[in-house]
Amino acid sequence: MNLIVLEEPSEKWDEFVFSHSDLIFHTSLWWKVLKEGYGCAMRYLVFEEEGYWLSALPGMMVGNRFFKVFYSLIPYGGFIGDREHIPEFLSLLNNWAKKEKIHRIQIVDLDIKKKQDLPDFNCVESYRHVLKLKDKSPDLIWKDYKDSLKRNIKTAFNSDLCFEKIKSREEVDQFYRLYLASMKRIQTLAKYPIQLFYKIYDLLVPEFSDMFFVKYHSQPVAAMVVIYSEKTAHYFHGGSAMEYLHLRPNDLLFHNAIKIAKDKGRSYFDFMGSSKKMLGLIQFKEKWGAERKIVFNYHQDINKSRSAIYQLLLPIVNFLRGKK
Repeated sequence: MNLIVLEEPSEKWDEFVFSHSDLIFHTSLWWKVLKEGYGCAMRYLVFEEEGYWLSALPGMMVGNRFFKVFYSLIPYGGFIGDREHIPEFLSLLNNWAKKEKIHRIQIVDLDIKKKQDLPDFNCVESYRHVLKLKDKSPDLIWKDYKDSLKRNIKTAFNSDLCFEKIKSREEVDQFYRLYLASMKRIQTLAKYPIQLFYKIYDLLVPEFSDMFFVKYHSQPVAAMVVIYSEKTAHYFHGGSAMEYLHLRPNDLLFHNAIKIAKDKGRSYFDFMGSSKKMLGLIQFKEKWGAERKIVFNYHQDINKSRSAIYQLLLPIVNFLRGKK
């Protein structure tokens, strides 16, 4: 059994993915979005025996020379294919990481349901909220909304708000300003560069993504990005202007995005992950009738001393970044 390291996914990669996964985030197209959007190196790992691919793990190389991370993946990565061989895969992965002077391995895998499935890894639990659309009419989806949400959507409809698709790179710039405003409002670092959203627009829209505005008198006041896997529409990120929140633009935004996902034949609308501490965000997602699921974010420190130093310095680094 061997570990193959791909710096670029081959045609065989997508053939393997399409036979084992319905997530767009596992495909070579998403590899291109991340590589060009972040400007980072990508490494797609394959566990094989006598030329037969058993399982695979896509990832990106992030961090810096002091602290180098193999991260699988933004927003979801994890193992593809035969999961029976994960222990042997992890042994080869660990050896490869040491050889490449990687200090941490980080994996977000939606199909790992128990902490003990990766026994040598630490993990952080978070929530993911998924709204089922399959076998539900638009009326039934609306019925499952909380009453307060229904009132908010009606308020938005009566407030001269307009929902529309983003149609140019210049409008992506406007989207990004709203994204930065939201990150500043909740005192969180903006981890996604504008180049990533450019590449989503260039490479995924309109077949695999939509970018939406809600406008008030022609001015964008809320925006979002939705990415489409085979069965699921994923809310990737968004932003809004604080001074217009009383008009409920975010509720109008999600309501229309859910309707479009349903029209496109998707079975689920994924509100994506939330820290357990973000109670307001969790409440926002659950008012749509979305089901709460546990997601494990695993990490293993290959160089524990380097990791300890990095964790001590991280608050200072984040503070300095936030001052820029």
